[in-house]
Amino acid sequence: MNVIKKMIENTKNKKIKLIGITGKMGSGKSLFSFFFKEKGIPVYSSDQRGKILMNQVKMIKQNIIKYFGKDSYRKDKINKTYLSEIVFKNPIALKLLCTIVHPWIFLDFKQWISSIIRIQKKTLYVIKESAILFESNSYKECDFIITITSPKKNMIKRIIKRDNINENQIIDRLKNQISNRKREKQSNFVIKNYSSTYYLQKEANRIHQLLEKLITQKNQ
Repeated sequence: MNVIKKMIENTKNKKIKLIGITGKMGSGKSLFSFFFKEKGIPVYSSDQRGKILMNQVKMIKQNIIKYFGKDSYRKDKINKTYLSEIVFKNPIALKLLCTIVHPWIFLDFKQWISSIIRIQKKTLYVIKESAILFESNSYKECDFIITITSPKKNMIKRIIKRDNINENQIIDRLKNQISNRKREKQSNFVIKNYSSTYYLQKEANRIHQLLEKLITQKNQ
């Protein structure tokens, strides 16, 4: 049994479940997760926390500079443009970066979920949102997995608007992410984000109700 599941089962609140939400960059997974957050469901964003930890943890900084060069940081802050140009064109470099950062994300998540279990006694489930849920093996911690998919043209539009990078850079990054086919094979739910924000919100409502029903039945 892995550490996170063991931690959950050893607490008084034995009913809590871990839901993984994943998808390619620009698929809409953060927005989908936000709809759960609005309902009071605790959400841990691995991608957001990873960026914070890269700026705060001295050992992460030292290793990134060691393997990717001094230009990885500007004014003591992660140089996202520089680092992205390296890791999203080279799968080996991306794997190395994950090896440096992911152990710290794991520890950070462990502390986060421990505090959630202690404070929010009535929570039936919590969410871990991660673009690399499968690549990092975090999916093994999850009781249910939700994959968000979206047409490539829609993802590109969202990423250009959000990150201010060009289409060729986006395509390079998407190529280095695990395929939707592989994600879907290991997922309990697949949400096709092909329509409107309203549709995505309705799907979040539907999944929330379904998860509550499934978890309640399992806990009886």
